[in-house]
Amino acid sequence: MNNNLPNPNPYQVLNISPSASNTEITKAMKMAMVQKKYPINVISQAHKSLLNPQERIIADYLREILPLVQRFQKTDLSELENLPENLDLLPEIDNIDKEILELKNISESDKKIGQILFSQSPIQMAKLSN
Repeated sequence: MNNNLPNPNPYQVLNISPSASNTEITKAMKMAMVQKKYPINVISQAHKSLLNPQERIIADYLREILPLVQRFQKTDLSELENLPENLDLLPEIDNIDKEILELKNISESDKKIGQILFSQSPIQMAKLSN
């Protein structure tokens, strides 16, 4: 067990399950003080946080994702404030609507040529070109 964590899991500190009652939490705090696996201030904080309903919800449900949330809060997003007005992310699709219209206007003769070209095997294609 790593005792050097900044905020160890209060359930681990007090060696109890998440279903422990307030009475069990207090008894576990006394036992943890005797065992001295953690510093007194860590044991006291674990006891206090599990008796506080809001902090207990964090311990129960949010503890696993809390480091990610804290890391995200420290992320510098200031560069997003200085984005250029016009982003050219994909310039090749600037005129995509015109390209689609042109594809729809393919002549019947072009369609037939395409069908012939793509329905023939490479051997048949070679015979046609000779």
